[in-house]
Amino acid sequence: MRVAGWVAGLALVAVIAGCQERLTAPADCPELCPGGNQPVFDTVLPPRDNLDSSIAGYVARGQGLALLVSSGFAASEDRAVYRFVARPDSAELRDTLWAYTVDSVFLSFNLVARDTLVDGLSVIVYRLPATVDSTATFDQIEVQLTDANLIDTIPIPDSVSSGGFRAVLTGSELDRVALPLGTGGVLAVALRITAAVPTGIRLGAITGGNAAQFTSFLTLLDVPDTGSTLHPALVRTTSFNTFVTQTQLIPDDQFLTVGGEPSSRTFLRFDLPTFLEDSATVIRATLELIPTGPIPGLPGDPALLEARAVLADLGAKSPLTTDSRFIVADTLPVGTSDTVRLDLTDIVQLWQASTDRPDAVVLSLLPEAATFTRAVFGSTRSGTVGPPRLRITYLRGFPFENP
Repeated sequence: MRVAGWVAGLALVAVIAGCQERLTAPADCPELCPGGNQPVFDTVLPPRDNLDSSIAGYVARGQGLALLVSSGFAASEDRAVYRFVARPDSAELRDTLWAYTVDSVFLSFNLVARDTLVDGLSVIVYRLPATVDSTATFDQIEVQLTDANLIDTIPIPDSVSSGGFRAVLTGSELDRVALPLGTGGVLAVALRITAAVPTGIRLGAITGGNAAQFTSFLTLLDVPDTGSTLHPALVRTTSFNTFVTQTQLIPDDQFLTVGGEPSSRTFLRFDLPTFLEDSATVIRATLELIPTGPIPGLPGDPALLEARAVLADLGAKSPLTTDSRFIVADTLPVGTSDTVRLDLTDIVQLWQASTDRPDAVVLSLLPEAATFTRAVFGSTRSGTVGPPRLRITYLRGFPFENP
């Protein structure tokens, strides 16, 4: 009996020793742990047929962050328009309105961007009728740009890439911007450019907070007991601005247009397969877009192509995310016709995590309605140019063995 008990005890010790955890040695669990290298897979998803589309009209011309002006430019031919707040017929001093004469005038503008490799740039300012508004066409503005309406020509130094510039008018030059009593006091101007070669510039706008200003330096008349001559300034800000273009880009429904003015946005809707939604680990997801040709724009002033996750698919008025984790943007190079790529990894992982969110993104071009850059890509309908592709690299769920 004692021998039998000793043998049984020895067997129990052996079992316990076999179940001890090895804290300092490599793991050893061949029946429970997976072995080998986990393979990496790729899949390419096109958008859902006919559910990739462009919608125009989001930001109107003149409502963007800048105004376009160009001369002989392949991207577009444009003129900028500013209308200023009315200048009153009298100036206030000590709660009293006094008549005045104008000593000098500054017309101040802001250069947002230009092609710094272009020399001999000049901005030419013309007077327009005070009634100019958003209904004006290119031809209606262009016919007003005559010597009779010329206000000033402003050379821009070749070394200047951005910043303020102005026209200064004194003496007889003031007749070019005269606002006779009883006419309403509204000044409106148009701008065009010349340069050594065809080019364009972008100018400040109301939306960008850097629109033009019209400043009049005055001498007040018949003011008693001042002891000196008063020279106050009246600053009139821009009340309306726009730009007119000779050939407006009209989106073709067979392709996907991003940018232009009024701005177009592109909706891409995908359908993640079940195996990606359930258990796959997405390592990378890249959106690939094929341009229909070289992307036009102003050299040295590229735009940003932005993708945002869609919160609910309601067509043109779909709400878009404001969470920076699911907003992707990258520079869209001017002149490229190569495939354009955006990293949508975080957005695709969002689709996996929330089945309530649509598998969709919206593409826009920033700044909207304020850049010479515009892009046209192939769609599921275009035929001659391939549609967008969502290239996903992923790991499958690991096939753990049952114990």
